[in-house]
Amino acid sequence: MTIPTLSDYMVYVEKRMEAACGEMDPDLATSLSAVFATTAVSDTDLFNFIAYGHGCHALADACRERGDISNAGFFHAMGQDLLSKAADALGDLMAIGIQQTGVVRH
Repeated sequence: MTIPTLSDYMVYVEKRMEAACGEMDPDLATSLSAVFATTAVSDTDLFNFIAYGHGCHALADACRERGDISNAGFFHAMGQDLLSKAADALGDLMAIGIQQTGVVRH
């Protein structure tokens, strides 16, 4: 048994999201909602924003291939929002790190 890496987790989320085209598993919907609605800032949250954002883009592509343009647009926009949250979280984590190390900001 091996310990999954962060890239393994990202692939897992992407495949799970991509397979949700047509009907989303209730557990996946709950996980996506939890990540989308979180306001916390940790390294785990940052990675979840990236993984689920990438997963939303994969789902949008799958919907587009099936001709479901409405849901494709929705999940693409949701993925973009999650990537924006990732950028904000990264900035917050950098600011926290600067403050904790005592670096003087000018």
